[in-house]
Amino acid sequence: MRLRNYNEDLVLDTVKLVMKDRTDMRPTRSFILDVAAYVLNRTPPKYITSERGFTHEILRAGGGEESEGRRLVNVIELITQINRAIEVVARRRRDAAAGTARKHSRSSTDIDSGPQLTYFYNMPHIFGRIVDAKDGKPVISAQATLWINDRIAPPAEGGWLNPYLTNEQTSGYFSFWPQVETGDVDSIRAQVTIGFEHQRYKPLTFRRSLKVPGEFFVYDYIRGDNLLDVGTLTMQPAG
Repeated sequence: MRLRNYNEDLVLDTVKLVMKDRTDMRPTRSFILDVAAYVLNRTPPKYITSERGFTHEILRAGGGEESEGRRLVNVIELITQINRAIEVVARRRRDAAAGTARKHSRSSTDIDSGPQLTYFYNMPHIFGRIVDAKDGKPVISAQATLWINDRIAPPAEGGWLNPYLTNEQTSGYFSFWPQVETGDVDSIRAQVTIGFEHQRYKPLTFRRSLKVPGEFFVYDYIRGDNLLDVGTLTMQPAG
């Protein structure tokens, strides 16, 4: 069971939104994390230990335990604190840049125009089941291969195979955990393609287009809010 501070995601997402309106800033990833750390150090943590705990916090945010007025005040307080953190972090970096400029003859403008913010695109866990179109029984030893944007998707960890062979133990179920991707835009389109092959069946292809949001961290565990269930798919016998 993994312990999480629910407020980490809340603060990071809000920092991301606030920075979109700060056209005077060109934030790097380290700048975003410094701002988030400043705010989190001044915000009481909310620890959860399960997906149920996460769902409970979402329900609280949606209503029932706090009035609309109280939630609005909380949002305003958080945004105010984030803007204060931005000014503090920016000032500290300007001071540090000035010292670096004196040492290396490099202007603060050169330092401020450093690398742009890097986003992580955490791909969903993908799972489903493959069965015979005639009798509904699971198809055993079917090879399932996952492509993302026309490339075979490398797995996030070694235990997740791609291609994957269905087997009796899993009753025809298959699953994938694609490797995280990176970029500098706040979301990407991912064309998910799963191809199925078996010597006694006709080939089958599943396709789905997904919008994958950019995030500030690589998540190394299965998230209940980031799953793609493709359902039960059927293969037609070749004969």
